[in-house]
Amino acid sequence: MLSSEVKDLYDAGRIATRQMIRFDFGTGTYGYIADKDEFTHGGLTYQPFGLIEVSDLGGGVGTTADGNFTLRLAASEEFDLTPEMLTQIEDEDYRDRPVRVMDAHFHPDTGALLQVETVARGYIDTMEHFESPEGGAYIEAACEGRQLDYTRKNGRFRTNADQKKRDEGDMFFEHSALSGRIELIWGRSGPSGAQPAPNRTSWQGTVSRGFLGLFRR
Repeated sequence: MLSSEVKDLYDAGRIATRQMIRFDFGTGTYGYIADKDEFTHGGLTYQPFGLIEVSDLGGGVGTTADGNFTLRLAASEEFDLTPEMLTQIEDEDYRDRPVRVMDAHFHPDTGALLQVETVARGYIDTMEHFESPEGGAYIEAACEGRQLDYTRKNGRFRTNADQKKRDEGDMFFEHSALSGRIELIWGRSGPSGAQPAPNRTSWQGTVSRGFLGLFRR
């Protein structure tokens, strides 16, 4: 949700917005901003990287949401980004790693940061390399939206110890560890010291005759 100050500047057509991308690769966390200068936010320095094109974001709600999107980054002489540098992405552990697309809103007069708005979150699926007809190189990352999280397990277990992590006084699973571990004497002699059920023989006979009697009627 945009702040009231940002909304007012939008309505007046005076807001200064810069796109930001954050990649949480297995080999490191990288941030880039569509600006000529680097920018530090949340403990991460975002490097100037020109414009990274983001596809239209899908709509929908819940598990049916189509949140998939693509990111395209082209080689740029202005930012010393050569086609050879684009291929270095293959040295990174990027598959199924989080990516976050943000809009950073700045005050047009003071340059102060007003708000960072997250516009898309997802996981990188594939990374393809292309050569455009004009001779320029670019890479395109296909990202799966966060609706994928609905199918992921949360790692919790139905145990007393796990339940206490949520509520120390919750004893709902106090006896769950005993499930399936109680030995019942059923129609046979139990272990040493166990007493057989009274009238066990006659009881078995009654049950057997009653069961067979169902087929004799």
